[in-house]
Parts: sequence; structure tokens; C-alpha cells
Amino acid sequence: MNIFILGHGAWGTAIGQVAGRLGHKTFFVSHADKTWPDLKPDYILVALPVQNVRETLGHFPSPGVPVLSLSKGLEILTGQRVSQIITEVWGEPRVAALSGPTFAAEIAAGLPAICTIAATSEDLAKEFQAILHQPSFRTYSSSDLIGVELGGALKNIYAIAGGACSGLRLGQNSLAGLLTRCLAEMTRIGVQAGARAETFAGLSGIGDLMLTATSNQSRNFRFGTLLAQGLSTAEILPQLGGVCEGVPTARSVHLNSAIPVDSKPIVTQLHAVLYEGVPPKEAVKNLLGRAARDE
Repeated sequence: MNIFILGHGAWGTAIGQVAGRLGHKTFFVSHADKTWPDLKPDYILVALPVQNVRETLGHFPSPGVPVLSLSKGLEILTGQRVSQIITEVWGEPRVAALSGPTFAAEIAAGLPAICTIAATSEDLAKEFQAILHQPSFRTYSSSDLIGVELGGALKNIYAIAGGACSGLRLGQNSLAGLLTRCLAEMTRIGVQAGARAETFAGLSGIGDLMLTATSNQSRNFRFGTLLAQGLSTAEILPQLGGVCEGVPTARSVHLNSAIPVDSKPIVTQLHAVLYEGVPPKEAVKNLLGRAARDE
């Protein structure tokens, strides 16, 4: 198979290596390019920073082949998932998404990893599954595209919260409690958007949350720890060596009026820290000071 990978960062490169192990020919296309390589692709994989997806796709003609999104986040102004942006810009309905607990460095090193590939068409999900599945990269398929994409996007927000909790030295009890409530909030937001609740108990939900909200390999987690030290967003981002998708995704969820405010208290407080100058310790007090309620 000829597979074009749009985006040549660490994540796109790692998935390109996964495909290469199965004998597929991979061709990397930079966001700075304006044309496709001079051959026909069988599949396109999109591994771009989410806020750049729409503009970059607009530079290329629609490839007319199935597309797999590797990007995890939501567009700020529209709140759209990456699959929606791809369909809108390219007019391509055959779009799937890959998500789950996967650090690029470990994938590139050939260490075992497990992920989910989702599409509204089960056949399409299984089609992408067939071109990537192998012992070191085990894939599951899902028809809950909304849930899998939202899990991958929202966990980036909560990974910042996990990093801040760690950076503030609030203890393991607090971190476990926080991530449990993050999972509940993620599920609530997802179900309101049309996802299935059980999806968030899977790889793209709790699986990815556990990984990125507890490990220094996660840029979002590291961002949170530095945030807890009193650094600003402008001071932190240059230190991370890459995109921190949780920052714009928090903005997107906060601005989305379709998500009731009482459904997203953690996002609301994190947004206040990121964009409104509220100190992390004050945001913690605001969360802990909320009225008692049923679980």
C-alpha cells in the first residue's frame, strides 16, 4: 500500500514506522508542501497540530481516498473534531480516527502499544485496522467515532490538570480523585455530544487519560507541572519542544455553548487558569469548595 502521512513530527513518524514494518510504502508530506507526491496513494494519514489542520488541508486537493486522523484535539472557533474538518474541507466521508494510550517515542522504539481505530463505518475502521495491526501495535476497532475522538481530545485538557495536581504536591489521593472526576466529566461531555458512555471506559478514554495525566513523557502533563510553579503559558510553551493540544482544546470546550457550564467544572477552572489569570491554587479551592452532590 502507498500511504501518505501529512505531518512529519514525532507522532506521524512513529506511525509511519508502524506501517513500514508491515511492508507498506510511506511518504511524508510537510505542511509546507502544496502538492501531493507524484503517485497515487491508497490512504492518507493526518498527523498535524489540530489548529493547523483546516488551513493545511486547504493547500491540497482532495486525495479521493480514505483518511485516518492521528491528531487529538478540537478546533477552537468551531469546536469541530478533526474528522469533521477533514470531511468539510476535502468532502471526504471516509474518515477514521486513531486514539489510545500511545507515546510516540515508545512506538518508534517498537515497544508494545494498544490503540483504537474508529469510524462510523465498521468496515472502514477494520480496513485501517488491517494496515496497522501487528504484535507490537495491537489495534481494536470501534464504530463510535465521536467518542474515540473526544476521548483523545479531552484527555489532553485533563492531563494538564493532572500535571498541576502533581506540581502543587497535593498527594496521590488528590490525583486519583481528580482523574476519576475528569473521567466522569469527559464521559458526560461525550454523551451529550452523541458518544457512547462505554467508549470512555476504553483505550481512548481512561486508557489515554491514565497515560497522559500521570507521566512526564506527556507534554500536557509537563505543562501542568510548570503551570503549578507559577509560569505563564507564554513561558511554558517554548520549553515543551512541541504542541500542547490541551491548551487550545480547553479553550474550545469552554467556548462551546452546547456544553452546559455545570457539565464541565474542571475545564472551566482550568480555562480560568490558562486564559483568565486565576492562580492554580485558587482554581483547586474553587473545585473543592463546590456544593456536595451525588456521584
